[in-house]
Amino acid sequence: MADHIEDVSQERDALRPDFRKRRRSHSTFSRKSIPFLFPGESIDDNIVQSGLERHLSLLDLVAIGIGGTIGSGLFVLAGLVAHEYAGPSAVWSWAVAGVAALISGCCYAELSARIPLSGSAYAYTFVAMGEWPAFLAAICLSLEYIAAGAAVSRSWGDKLAWWLLEAFPERWELSLKTLFNIGGNLSPLAFCISTASVALVLRGVKESKRATNVITSIKVSLVMVMIVVGSFHVRPSNWRPMFPFGASGMLRGATSTFFGYLGYDQVCGLAGEAMRPQRDMPLAILITLVFVTFIYMIATLVLTGMQDWREISSVSGFPTAFYANHADWAGELTALGEILTLPLVILVQVLVQPRLQHAMAEDGLLPHIFGELNENGNIWKGTVISGSITILIATGVQFSHLNDIISCAVLIALSLTDSSLILLWHEAPDPESNFARCLVLAFNVVAFLMSSVLVSYMETTWGRALSTALLCILGGLVYAITNHCPRTAVFGGSRHRYHEEQLLREQNFFRTPGVPFLPCLGIFINWYLVAQIDAESIGLLLLILGLSSFYYFRCKGRRSSRDSEASPGDGPVQEIEAPYHSTSGNASSLIL
Repeated sequence: MADHIEDVSQERDALRPDFRKRRRSHSTFSRKSIPFLFPGESIDDNIVQSGLERHLSLLDLVAIGIGGTIGSGLFVLAGLVAHEYAGPSAVWSWAVAGVAALISGCCYAELSARIPLSGSAYAYTFVAMGEWPAFLAAICLSLEYIAAGAAVSRSWGDKLAWWLLEAFPERWELSLKTLFNIGGNLSPLAFCISTASVALVLRGVKESKRATNVITSIKVSLVMVMIVVGSFHVRPSNWRPMFPFGASGMLRGATSTFFGYLGYDQVCGLAGEAMRPQRDMPLAILITLVFVTFIYMIATLVLTGMQDWREISSVSGFPTAFYANHADWAGELTALGEILTLPLVILVQVLVQPRLQHAMAEDGLLPHIFGELNENGNIWKGTVISGSITILIATGVQFSHLNDIISCAVLIALSLTDSSLILLWHEAPDPESNFARCLVLAFNVVAFLMSSVLVSYMETTWGRALSTALLCILGGLVYAITNHCPRTAVFGGSRHRYHEEQLLREQNFFRTPGVPFLPCLGIFINWYLVAQIDAESIGLLLLILGLSSFYYFRCKGRRSSRDSEASPGDGPVQEIEAPYHSTSGNASSLIL
């Protein structure tokens, strides 16, 4: 067995392109080949793909998804959304966000099974759209992982400081406020927890995995206790009126609650380390989404029933509500439980970001230092770099400044994933043309324009007329995608090379229903939620994407110059192959 593993590893290393070869693939829209494993084939967990060991089971993936999701949504956002945006209708905010996440989650489920690589939306966009769109997707994902980890670190620091102020005598209040800089821009507690999370990840994924499984079990048990105990203190009068801010407030709350659905995207970011990605990735994604949506809705219903929405704390919703109902022991338990389990969310964010950087480094889009592994197979240097950025942001930036931009980045990444699935199932009659990609791009642009009109100008006559016209255009684009870019017989399109067995087993993959209609609906919902975000946050994200694009094209130009000097006789490489080894030897690669 050891000899077999060694032989396979040598074959894998021989197949894998080195960083220099990938850097020569500098076409802006060059697309990556798809690595395939056939359903039913197992991956020996001792075989390493891209240097990362496949050791995550379905239970591990679900624990990462649920553990990384419930904390940020329930402990951080439930009170904030109810108090600031939606009131009791926050329960419907979670429902709307959950439906939108589930639609895109179906697309993630299929893509993660068919493209079992680390990188999540980055990997899928690279395959379907090309290098530059994939780079932008990676920037959105980095904002998710780094900024979200920093935001939750900051929230954890605020919660711990609040708990200590309540627990210690009043004579300690001034000293504690000075020590923890409560109310200031710098947060020593956020620095401590983010640093501890980075240190744990540096020890390796296996150690992080054990901690994740244990803390997730504790967290789910705590949430169940909160719901059961809180249900005895519910007063239906607190639910009236259900929509104090109207439907617009409920939808604005839905945009913010998207921050609570980052968990399943983090699962996709670990696809390169899943033992059975074809089976486990779709299951982990769908189980995570359905479970956390149900928990969010029930818990928020209980929270808004326990206390009037005007009095709900936007920092520590459940403990404050328990104290208000004289259930002090439940308040203490909840506050302590939040403090003990919320760091898991930070840990998951810190864990996933280096995997994205590793994938980008292998594709030549980041310096090779981000793809280097130490002797234990850990992405040590990449973790130090991304972890340091997380620590700096957590220490110096308040949570309220990060929430909207994170939600906006998440929604854009979801739209890119939905678009990728459409492009991999529908192609123009001429496979070499960009007709299908142009149609999908146009759909995204028109969907955002229509969403902006619906949100801001629907009360005017011209706004209603314009939205009707844009709706007709959207319908025409869907018709064009369906009829002028017909569905292909196999995933990826007729241009690509397939092993004959792939055609026979195609139906064994998880398949998203209603393509392209369901992904198009997901795209529209995502952009509608983006339109709910204030213009300042959207503008800041566009600025970040613009600066990132400037970096990309500048580095691309430098790579082109170096390639021309190094190999003056070679033309540019337009296709990027990423061979993937299957233990049965039947894997095949698509060339786009």
